[in-house]
Amino acid sequence: MADSLRPDNEQARLNPLGQVMAQFAQYGQNASNNIQSTFKSMTIQGWLRLVVIVGGYMLLRPYLLQLVTKGGVSKLQEQEAKEKAEVSANEFRGVKEKLEEHEDEDAEEDTGESSGNWGQQARVRQRKVIRQLLEAEEKRRQEEEEDKDIEEFLVD
Repeated sequence: MADSLRPDNEQARLNPLGQVMAQFAQYGQNASNNIQSTFKSMTIQGWLRLVVIVGGYMLLRPYLLQLVTKGGVSKLQEQEAKEKAEVSANEFRGVKEKLEEHEDEDAEEDTGESSGNWGQQARVRQRKVIRQLLEAEEKRRQEEEEDKDIEEFLVD
């Protein structure tokens, strides 16, 4: 209390950490005073306005979240449909059908509850495995074609 009675030039100097802490203490005091004065000076109209806003938020929030979730799911489904619609080089070679058959077999074997609730990391790992299978199949076919080309030159 004695420090607050001294003029600014006579106050003890604080180190930088002390200055930061003093500033945060001042912010806390200001916030406390502002909140107290706000609630002390509120009229009935102000209280009604506050109750209507908070109540409306509490009533509408679940519906707004549901609406946003539906929009996100529909966008995700559209994106997946678009990705499936694009024809890749692997589809022309017949590799994708084999992978889809393999995925169907895995889905039939896996009857656990967690199969429907995969996390993002599991999906990424699954994509990597599929990508590796596609690359291995493509590499194998390329080697077969090279072997056929070499064999063709050897036979002639």
